[in-house]
Amino acid sequence: MKSLTEKQKATIERNLKAFTYNFGNVRIERANYGPGLYVYFPADSDKFIQFCENADYLNGWLYGAVQGFMCGEFKQNYKG
Repeated sequence: MKSLTEKQKATIERNLKAFTYNFGNVRIERANYGPGLYVYFPADSDKFIQFCENADYLNGWLYGAVQGFMCGEFKQNYKG
């Protein structure tokens, strides 16, 4: 896998920081083709948990993961 470009890093910087703060280290690698990105969590995992078609999608996914975790309404209504 290839490492992220500087533009990709800049796109996800803020939401990656928030994700790492709340969940721990994550590894993100570029696909061997196209703009796709694989998310590995925890960082030393052998299997990816998310495939994102591009850095903008990844940025939104990181944001959504943190917001979903932090949103109290989801926690108080969870019946699982």
